[in-house]
Amino acid sequence: MSLANKGIEELFLKIFKGIVLLIMGLALVSILLLVAASIYQYSQSPKEPTPAQNANLKDVGSDDIKKFLLDEEKKKNENDSDTNQVEQIPAEKHAPLLFNAEALELYRCSDNFGKAVGALVEKNDNIIISQEVEHLRASIEEIASNPARGEPWVKAAVAFTCNTLSDKTIIGLKKEGKIGAAFLPILNFHINSWDKIQADKLEFELNEERRVLSERQAEHERVTQAKATAFTFLIGSAGALGLFMLLSLYLLGARIENNLKNINESILEVGRK
Repeated sequence: MSLANKGIEELFLKIFKGIVLLIMGLALVSILLLVAASIYQYSQSPKEPTPAQNANLKDVGSDDIKKFLLDEEKKKNENDSDTNQVEQIPAEKHAPLLFNAEALELYRCSDNFGKAVGALVEKNDNIIISQEVEHLRASIEEIASNPARGEPWVKAAVAFTCNTLSDKTIIGLKKEGKIGAAFLPILNFHINSWDKIQADKLEFELNEERRVLSERQAEHERVTQAKATAFTFLIGSAGALGLFMLLSLYLLGARIENNLKNINESILEVGRK
């Protein structure tokens, strides 16, 4: 009976040791995986977001100018109160030379348009011409003083206005009497279109700056969370290491106990002989 009990006891001890060895193996694998994961998480660094994109600044198009001039003719009285009307700005408040070349070019374009439509009265008085150019120059300077316009607007406005005044379709509409004044409405159309484009550009760039800041903040939070996760993994690996060491001590103690038992049995057997 004692031999049977001893055999059952050894069987259970072997099963228990097998389970312990299995747990030790899992603990060892866990240590390796957790350490590797913690190193990976701790090495995370914030990724730089896509740089803020610049808005594609488009030019004022000429596609809508014909419709605009026709509509302006229908509501001419409403346009008299437009704050951007060039003719309302007094010339005497401004420096005499700024944008003088641009004003002269605009005057010539307007003069050529008048000749093309047969509505121009020939002017031979240089003093009157100089006064009109100066008035136009001063008006351009006043409009360009807006920070959203400046010299780039002046150059774009001159090119747009001259191109439009030389357009055969516009000349034809004027000859047919379908549009009235052309020069000032065209210039005002360019002012309003330019301002809208600049406002859209500013809004786009502000949104891009907000996006970059938001993505950087999100990356900072992600990296902070990754480092916290790495610390948690290290604690887990330390726990697994402690379990592994504890089970190792148990097996070592069990081995010593078994060896002492065998030695004791050997001594008793020798004594009997």
